[in-house]
Amino acid sequence: MNNVISEINKLEEKYGEEFNWGTEFNPECFEAELKRETTITPFKSVKTIARSYSNDDVLFVLDDEIYRIYHLTYSGGNPRYQEFADGQAVVDYIEKQFINEYM
Repeated sequence: MNNVISEINKLEEKYGEEFNWGTEFNPECFEAELKRETTITPFKSVKTIARSYSNDDVLFVLDDEIYRIYHLTYSGGNPRYQEFADGQAVVDYIEKQFINEYM
């Protein structure tokens, strides 16, 4: 998990203020919102790793091994999510998405 945070921070440095993901935020509010919107009962641990500043996407790690980007709805609905095989896959996805949408 710490490696993913470090890699996202490197992307922030690489792309500067244009980059739309960050790791500095209050994780409790996103974790509480995820619990309101979905049932994540099979997982003992839910941690917020990063968030997008341009939409409601938030990166969570579940049980320290499953990486998911949830698009939170803030309306009590079921948020859609994308699951990744490992931390490097999610970092690669975030960078590719940024390049495709903003460069």
